[in-house]
Amino acid sequence: MENEILDLCNTLNRVIHEPLYHNFYNIPNELVYNQKFTSIDLIEDSQIAIEEFESIKSIGQQGRSTLLIYGLLQSLFLQQDGLYHLYKCVVNENIKQTEFFEAFSFDKEIRDVRNDIAGHPTNRKKTEFYFIAKGPISKDRFTYAGYTPEFRKVEVDLKTFICKQLDFTRNVLQNVNEEILKKIEMKKNEHKTKSLQEMMVGTGRNIQLIYRGIRDTTRNFQGELGVTTLKASVDEIRSNLNIRYNDNLPSGISEAFRLIDYILKRFDQWWAEKTLFGNDDAEIFLDSLRNQLNELEEMLIEIDEEFNN
Repeated sequence: MENEILDLCNTLNRVIHEPLYHNFYNIPNELVYNQKFTSIDLIEDSQIAIEEFESIKSIGQQGRSTLLIYGLLQSLFLQQDGLYHLYKCVVNENIKQTEFFEAFSFDKEIRDVRNDIAGHPTNRKKTEFYFIAKGPISKDRFTYAGYTPEFRKVEVDLKTFICKQLDFTRNVLQNVNEEILKKIEMKKNEHKTKSLQEMMVGTGRNIQLIYRGIRDTTRNFQGELGVTTLKASVDEIRSNLNIRYNDNLPSGISEAFRLIDYILKRFDQWWAEKTLFGNDDAEIFLDSLRNQLNELEEMLIEIDEEFNN
């Protein structure tokens, strides 16, 4: 399927930045994170080069372009390396390259041909020397030969190489994506039975108590209880969110907490200074606090839904 590999790379670039994956598996290890997204980038660029080779109608004016052959073999090789390092970063940090290729039934001949022709052809294994056969080269096939020290001749089917690499690349990327999604699901399962929205129960009552502190002549003493209890509820919600997101809260949540904290701090000051009762500014702040708590609750509902889907 056209651009299937590029679509998978785009998907992986998105899922490695999902907060439930990024916060727990990327941020604590910046080196591995850097290797993940650069590996994806290499896989994508190599795929573009492979597709560019396939789109070429001819192979040079004289029917021979070693540049295209070298470029394709190198692109296949680089993509293989990118796939290995991505898999190692996400799935199994201890897997060796040979084990990785065996796990996905990779055709080692693709790699061997590149090493023979575009690796160190004049000093392969210090005893082997290779060259591309002279004369016209088909876009799908070419021949190379060398001395091992016995004379050796190899027919290369590039079309088959590309098809095998496509299957290999697709399988690795799908496997990596499944592993990331599995780790995200694991993080969701750790908290799915606990509702954040339920922690908002009682905030309306606390708003009422704070309002009494501003306007109720006989019950204004309840204002302090409203502020204290509401602050405790907000701190509990923040603590649970920090656990869920490894202390890297979504920007919208962080902004809501910033404003709520500031407003509650002002209420503390007004209470300590005995200027809360009859304070018009406090009433305006209370209205803003109510709005911020409503927005926070909407975000918590969305998070609860995310963790339960």
